[in-house]
Amino acid sequence: MDSLPRRRAGSNGSPENVTAVDREILAILQEDARATIEDIAARTGLSPSSAQRRLQRLREQKVILGDVSIIDPKKVGLGVTLLVELELERDRPELMVNLHQWIAKTPEVQEAWCITGRGDYTLVVVCGSIDDFDTLAERLVNENPNVRKFTTHVVLKTLKRGLAVPLK
Repeated sequence: MDSLPRRRAGSNGSPENVTAVDREILAILQEDARATIEDIAARTGLSPSSAQRRLQRLREQKVILGDVSIIDPKKVGLGVTLLVELELERDRPELMVNLHQWIAKTPEVQEAWCITGRGDYTLVVVCGSIDDFDTLAERLVNENPNVRKFTTHVVLKTLKRGLAVPLK
């Protein structure tokens, strides 16, 4: 399976359009996504209109992918976090599309990565209980015939949670 097309190395992105001032703006927003244009302008030494234009460009270029509130899953009844590694049986395009759509529409799947190594994908899943995960796992296998095997790791303790990107 190591030669599957989905495993080819792709572009990691190119930072040529992200200036030092843009990085300052990004750092401010990673710290507080609700920072106002006036606050960003004051902290970067830009005029509000210049800060607004830069922010708009960063959004248009998809450097900023979105603004979200980070919610503690335990406080909303989703106290079980699992890392799920999927191994696929075959690589038929129509089945891959189905799996990708299943991942995208399943709210319990918080993150999903195509990976190297023995497995093909790793998912981060949150559930209210192990029984809830059992139901989800049955759906995963029943609705995705190319899933040959999955390995589950139950998270015992979260040591770090965050989405901030290091901006050096």
